[in-house]
Amino acid sequence: MSLRLTATGWLFLGMVGLFYGASITSQSGLLLAPAGIILGCFLVNGVAAWRAVRRLAVSAPATAHVVEGHRLDHPWQVRNARGSEVALVTAESTAGRLFRLTRLAGGTETSVVPELQFHRRGVFPHDQVRLTTAFPFGLVRAARQFALRGEVVVHPAVYPVPPPRAAGFDVMVGGKFRGQRQTSAGDQFSGIRPHQAGDSLRQIHWASSAKGQGLMVKTFAEELSGRVAVVLDCGSAGVEQDFEDAVRAAGSLAFAALDAGHHVEWLDLAAGEPELIPPFADGQALLNRLARVPAEPRSLDPSRLAGALGRLSAKCAVHLVLTQTTPAVRDAVAELRQRGRSVSVYLPKKASGITDLEGASVWHFHGRHLEEVA
Repeated sequence: MSLRLTATGWLFLGMVGLFYGASITSQSGLLLAPAGIILGCFLVNGVAAWRAVRRLAVSAPATAHVVEGHRLDHPWQVRNARGSEVALVTAESTAGRLFRLTRLAGGTETSVVPELQFHRRGVFPHDQVRLTTAFPFGLVRAARQFALRGEVVVHPAVYPVPPPRAAGFDVMVGGKFRGQRQTSAGDQFSGIRPHQAGDSLRQIHWASSAKGQGLMVKTFAEELSGRVAVVLDCGSAGVEQDFEDAVRAAGSLAFAALDAGHHVEWLDLAAGEPELIPPFADGQALLNRLARVPAEPRSLDPSRLAGALGRLSAKCAVHLVLTQTTPAVRDAVAELRQRGRSVSVYLPKKASGITDLEGASVWHFHGRHLEEVA
């Protein structure tokens, strides 16, 4: 709990000083009357505001998820345990002003949807929520801080991009890519063939078998799924905007690969350990991880970069989302290309050193836009 004068309070306090000075100069006690009235208003305001925030209680959702640039849609609860009405109550957190209550009757509870718009990704805990009010006169503001459980997880705003190039195609039922062979299971009917030992009864094509030529079974087109590795440089260039753009671009590539039916090996260079995400996953876990990716100036240290790339599977296509190019990057790209790996590099629009990435496909990202370098 704390009490502080508002800007209006300081103005009126200055008026009290003027009245007091004028009364001494004129030797008139009448001028002390308005000064006393103003000081009485200060006292009433301070006591009323103190009691108001003391009896207020606030509760928040345990965990709320929102995309950067949007507002929360989860209501908060505010309860007034006082018998009298409170007004002009403001709730704030480390992210900014959450909401403002005009009035709340005594002994009642209300639900309020925060008006705060989250403009950047991250995790904002509820451990420093403050309720303040300067009711009734606006001279003294009382504040109370709450250490609530829970947090707001702000996801980066991913955007539509072309599916990234994949490699290392494996057989997978439901895969969107077609192989040259025929299999006994799948979604795309290909034809029929004579029954062989080991075929399941569920494969039998009864309409063809009824023609008297023996048991016939259904065959399907081979379905394949590729592998895509998305590697994120966690702001080694030291430019916050480039880092945030890189996070959005990396997330967009990962989701485009998942939607295309590929396995995604996600690796941010702050953690150094890849995470395998199966095709068609909803991506909630990846979004949560993107929201928490910290800045790491040493992301492109030669040993860190080489160790991280060495943990990727040997047959995936590698997509490097970087904030700058360095000699370590050029060496890593050259080594991957010598092994016959597919490599794509994504850089901020004003990045230099693109011509040194021979053999790699180079793209630029800026804001929420991705384009291939001609």
